[in-house]
Amino acid sequence: MLVKLENGVPTEWPVTHSRIKHENPNVSFPRDVSKIDVSAYGYAPFQYADFPEYDPEYQNCEEITPVISGATYVQTWQVSDKYTSAERTAYDAQKEADRLDALPDMHRGTRASLLTETDWWASTDLTMTAEQTDYRQALRDITSHNNWPDLSESDWPVKP
Repeated sequence: MLVKLENGVPTEWPVTHSRIKHENPNVSFPRDVSKIDVSAYGYAPFQYADFPEYDPEYQNCEEITPVISGATYVQTWQVSDKYTSAERTAYDAQKEADRLDALPDMHRGTRASLLTETDWWASTDLTMTAEQTDYRQALRDITSHNNWPDLSESDWPVKP
């Protein structure tokens, strides 16, 4: 792979070796163009770099102009923060508020599913045990639990 240079500054990358042949139809190039010096044609070797690790929630990552290392231009990445410190604090606070706002609906859905799973216990031809009745009542009362709406797995009643 190559980088196209204009006045010694990379303008396009990556560029294939066939591009030189296409742009210079009157030049007889060897079959393997990668073995020749292409600087006379306004190109230089290009090398990919590993994509950096970053946190996409809080950071941006963008490819910037390659930098020269030896005789090869190397792909370069720039990682930057999306937020100032104050903005990140506000973002995290809003994210937590949104999470807490969504919990009641999520837990009500879980409760509804658990109750539905046990509806057959209340069939007219069955008699629920005290444990079954207590379990279903505990599910109905989950909104009055001390940890509501931030329930952990251990806060839920155990199915008999």
